[in-house]
Amino acid sequence: MAIRRLLRRKVAKAFAQDSLGATAVELALIAPLLIVFLIGIIELSMAMFINTVVEGSLKDASRLGLTGQIQQGSSNTQALVDMLNEASLGLVDLTTDDISILVYENFAQVGQGEEFTDLDGNGEWTSGPYTHTDGTVYPDGEPWVEVNGNGIYDADFGVAGMGAQGDIVLYTVRYNWNFLSGQVIPILNGLIPMRASIVIRNEPF
Repeated sequence: MAIRRLLRRKVAKAFAQDSLGATAVELALIAPLLIVFLIGIIELSMAMFINTVVEGSLKDASRLGLTGQIQQGSSNTQALVDMLNEASLGLVDLTTDDISILVYENFAQVGQGEEFTDLDGNGEWTSGPYTHTDGTVYPDGEPWVEVNGNGIYDADFGVAGMGAQGDIVLYTVRYNWNFLSGQVIPILNGLIPMRASIVIRNEPF
């Protein structure tokens, strides 16, 4: 019995000290995480690249309006979209719904709206009629500071259009970048919301 126990101890000790195949096991454990990490880096790099391309092409496309080469008309937005799609080398497929063009009176108003009192604390202006928790009724919605005198609350001072000479114009492109590994890594359902914008002042034309 003593000899048998001794043999078992020697076998167990030899097995514990044997490192053959350890590298293969370690690789099998870490390989999936490493592959996912590398795919993530590639995907992020591609997303950053395409966003840089869209921003650069948006700057070039905005010169159509900046210099007055295109005026008010139904084909203006489509002309911008065509330029963006061509510059992106087919990596994105934008439509006229993906681009917005807003005109402002000055730079301070870009992306801004009229101030309001957030009575319900939801972070957004609530239209009327609105009844506060204290029983006060606001027929026109939450109180706001009237700026442009149009009698309605404006969440954004911008007006759609290409603008005239000297106008401030904001060009914005919103699109979704298709995460190629979205089926493997179901983040945001395989889509990454992307955005590019530029603000310019129209030249005299």
